[in-house]
Amino acid sequence: MSDTTPDLSLIVLGYRNFQRHTQRCLESLLPWEADPRFEFLVIDNGSPDDSAAQTQAWCGKHDKFRAIPSDCNLGFAGGMNLGAQQARGRWLLLVNNDTLFPAGALDALHRVLQDAEGDVAMIGPVTNAAGNGQRLWLPDRNEHELLNIGVQLMTNPTGILIPTYRTDFFCVAIRADTWRQLGGLDTGFGLGYYEDFDFSLRLSQAGYRQMITEDVFIVHTGSASFQGSKEAKALLKRNKALLKSRHPDVRFEHVREGNLAVLEAYHHLVAEQRWSTELQARQCLRLPALKAEAPRSFLKRLMWKQRCRAFGKETNHTPRSFFPAE
Repeated sequence: MSDTTPDLSLIVLGYRNFQRHTQRCLESLLPWEADPRFEFLVIDNGSPDDSAAQTQAWCGKHDKFRAIPSDCNLGFAGGMNLGAQQARGRWLLLVNNDTLFPAGALDALHRVLQDAEGDVAMIGPVTNAAGNGQRLWLPDRNEHELLNIGVQLMTNPTGILIPTYRTDFFCVAIRADTWRQLGGLDTGFGLGYYEDFDFSLRLSQAGYRQMITEDVFIVHTGSASFQGSKEAKALLKRNKALLKSRHPDVRFEHVREGNLAVLEAYHHLVAEQRWSTELQARQCLRLPALKAEAPRSFLKRLMWKQRCRAFGKETNHTPRSFFPAE
């Protein structure tokens, strides 16, 4: 590779409502516009409105951001594959347009990627909204508060990566050579849902590790496409069955299971004398979810309480300076 090869290629996938979603995501990335470590590719995935033209116009004012329009909606997998085909970076960062990057986020991510061991091929940040252990428990926090919390967390890094069964693709870093080895995302999942789960499983089966970084926080504002529609529900059902047919041993876990797995990893770090004030701060953003997300049925709730008993009561010793006042 030449010296001009960027360390990280960001692929931002947009669909409809440019000003409401994609533009805000892109503007949060402007602090790194002139940074040679990064390149920025912006895909308009066949939007039915004028988002493609708006994307082109915005990128025309920002030379480091390259607009790549698609004539039709290729789905999440197809859109990301299109961007990855033109990416030059050693790592790819797949970015949903319903995300915001707090101050310092790309610098923090770059440090994590530079330090990652060779068999770690995929790394996901923590966030306020995800379906696995990447989610911290931050209910009722507004966008401004979330951005500030992100800054505080990244200013106080842990240096820890936590293994995960699957990675949520609202924002995910993947080694480019591993991406190519696995053939990118499977377009058989159509417009979206479960292609990230499929890639996670294929990556693990290929002998690579996927991890959660405790030191990068990205705000996830919520789905910007068609979540909740009848079409989305039908696609979820169809793709879940497709995933199960391709991975018969797949585990479909509630987000509480992912959160508990991270807390169990914390428990091991305590035993290994690798505990820190910085990890304790993250623990405080996970423990309340154990009670809040307990199963509804009496028997399952009882079993859940027994599993969570080892973690005791929520600690109240997180330094005030970690989190700004609400």
